[in-house]
Amino acid sequence: MTGNSTPESTPAQTPSGGSSGDKAARRIVHHTGKTSLWLRLRRRLMRLLGDVLFTWTTCRINANHTERLPRTGPVVMIFNHVTGLDPIFAGIAIRDRDNVPIGKIELVKNLFHRLLLAMWGVILIRRGEMDMTALRRCLAVLESDDFLSIAPEGTRSFGGLREPKDGFVMLAARSNAVIVPCGVAGALELPKNVRRLRRTPITVNYGRPLRLKGKISRQQYHDVADELMYQIAMLIPAELRGLYSDLSKATMTYIEYADAGAPQSAAEPAPSSART
Repeated sequence: MTGNSTPESTPAQTPSGGSSGDKAARRIVHHTGKTSLWLRLRRRLMRLLGDVLFTWTTCRINANHTERLPRTGPVVMIFNHVTGLDPIFAGIAIRDRDNVPIGKIELVKNLFHRLLLAMWGVILIRRGEMDMTALRRCLAVLESDDFLSIAPEGTRSFGGLREPKDGFVMLAARSNAVIVPCGVAGALELPKNVRRLRRTPITVNYGRPLRLKGKISRQQYHDVADELMYQIAMLIPAELRGLYSDLSKATMTYIEYADAGAPQSAAEPAPSSART
């Protein structure tokens, strides 16, 4: 549903003017903190619609390790983004809390996308600058009982994982949020299979929750983001790993596991395909 982005970590003010797309985006208000009952109800209805369109009909979704999704506290979920449906599949197992994704502001140029974004309450971001309004909304989500989900690369990456933006590290550092990596695979085959009236296997893998080690400086954000991209790479097939294909280079200098599970190798293998 969304092409995701992250707030840039170089301060700048959002311009007071803007295009018609900007004005449309400002009308998409995300209720944070005490989220309105009406917004919660809309999201429930949209989840039901998603189940009808995907879970029960066009897809066979295999969501693994859903027990790793925290039930309380601030959470930033990061996922790989290949298709426009990946943000939906990444949040498919989040049921007892709302999942609030970040999307690029350009999406409002499409009337259908604008309607969906408004219905769900997606946070829209102007890429390439510090969007202070979006930043405040992101932090408000992390102070509430909702997930904040982000594609660290800032847009779809068809050739595999690539270098991330580091704004999501700033959000986690400011809010002391737990970071949950998520890997999605299989959605590229969905259009072809729909035409053939076949259900598409979709694999969603949730990694162990992570947290930052102590105080992280601005100069370390990029290195932290790289470490977290390897955590996503562990959860997806080799052909989707891109720049992060060599899992032997994965480190945990700035991050650590936030759960009480047994230690595991940094190069935990992912399934070789998206089929279930």
